Amino acid sequence: MLKRNNGFTLVEMIVVIAIMAIVSAIAVPNFYSYAAGMKLRSASRDLFSTLQNTRMNAISKNTRWTVEFPSSSSYRVVDCGPDNDCSVNNVYHSTTNISQYSGITASGVFPITFEFTSEGTCNAGTITFTDPKHKTLRVDVSPSGRIRIL
Repeated sequence: MLKRNNGFTLVEMIVVIAIMAIVSAIAVPNFYSYAAGMKLRSASRDLFSTLQNTRMNAISKNTRWTVEFPSSSSYRVVDCGPDNDCSVNNVYHSTTNISQYSGITASGVFPITFEFTSEGTCNAGTITFTDPKHKTLRVDVSPSGRIRIL
């Protein structure tokens, strides 16, 4: 009569642990690289979305709206008010700190302001985001108001 084995042997457990260690050693570096790429895409998509929303606000409210980069560390959305004077009527709607995307840096000609008119047009400009491995994504705004991630 055969005896039933109700457990694992020590050798089987060591083999499973060794296989898990090998798979982890391969997967962890790839995960960190993937996470850095996600932060880079997230930073560029958030700026893209902010610029699109600002443009739509300028068109729908028939006033000037801006996205201001006082430095490379943050940007803010400004409603210029009914008289379209952005130097006086600064109503800040949101501020985004680039530091929330750890390891991502922004570059461009700072300070820079993307000013959207009621027709949806804008002054041209580019912001480039860079991750720690020097991969970059650019957010480009054309004079027609077209916003692209390149």
